Amino acid sequence: MLAFLLALALAAQQPPAPLPIRRLAPGVWAVLGDSGRGAEGRPNAGFVDTKSGVVVVGGIESPADGRRLVHTIRMVTRHPIRWLVLYAHHPDMQFGASALRDAGARVIAHPDTRVLASDAGADAMVADWVRVVGLDAMRGFRYANVPDRPVAGVDTLRLGGRTLVVLHPGDAHSAGDLMLWLPAERVLFTGDVIVEDGVTMVIDGSSPALLHALDIIDRLAPAVLVPGHGRIPASPAALVDSTRRYISALRASIRSAVEHGMPMRRALDSLPPPDVTRPVSLNSRRRRSAARVYLEMERAYMGLDDTATSRLDTAGTAR
Repeated sequence: MLAFLLALALAAQQPPAPLPIRRLAPGVWAVLGDSGRGAEGRPNAGFVDTKSGVVVVGGIESPADGRRLVHTIRMVTRHPIRWLVLYAHHPDMQFGASALRDAGARVIAHPDTRVLASDAGADAMVADWVRVVGLDAMRGFRYANVPDRPVAGVDTLRLGGRTLVVLHPGDAHSAGDLMLWLPAERVLFTGDVIVEDGVTMVIDGSSPALLHALDIIDRLAPAVLVPGHGRIPASPAALVDSTRRYISALRASIRSAVEHGMPMRRALDSLPPPDVTRPVSLNSRRRRSAARVYLEMERAYMGLDDTATSRLDTAGTAR
């Protein structure tokens, strides 16, 4: 029994296993999530090492993986962790933020923290997420997503001789979307505005804003694009184009259904049913985005669009 307890104590003292990383440019690293799973599994994150400190992007999915992220950074650099940029306020993008705060980071995030997952309250969102990642992964959790430096437009960090641009591309995937752009290195971290299979979910955002965000990415013309989930594409432009084709085709199909008086249920009948226990699987994302776009098109048909949405719609489709 004593040997068993000693083994447990020694195991508890072991550092967490590091996360896989990929060097994108000098001092710029992607922390790789799970590939081949669309928007499921661990998301991508990253960090930029400067002589004055480290900027981390992506709050990752749990305190346990947050600690793994800190350990991974420490294997590369001993520079202090200064900032954490949150892509969004969904659980998989911010529930590891407390570990980064504990390591010294201040948080850069959009001030609008609302997501549908929190409709039943903050405690319910945590309870739901425990069922996804497990209780052990969530031990020590606390919310740490309220920004020390809120960004609702564009903000520029200059740290250790580097320039990092934090930008809000609009409510494409969610109201709180942020991207991190490194202009000298031409590296863009997009969060879930882009995912590896090109099927961005707009249930917390809007399809006109997504089209607008894709135009922004085109204008930046990144050499390297790190999506919120999945593989880093060989061609950033090709992944952006496949995302645009997906959402444009969905908008056209749903617009036609609305104009012909087709109810939502019938308009969605051509899509595979959602995966009941997998809310961000491919089938679920397609179905949930279609429902959101139906509501957008219905409002547009009835003349209920607000000025901002109309402006984004024009900007996003003028290609």
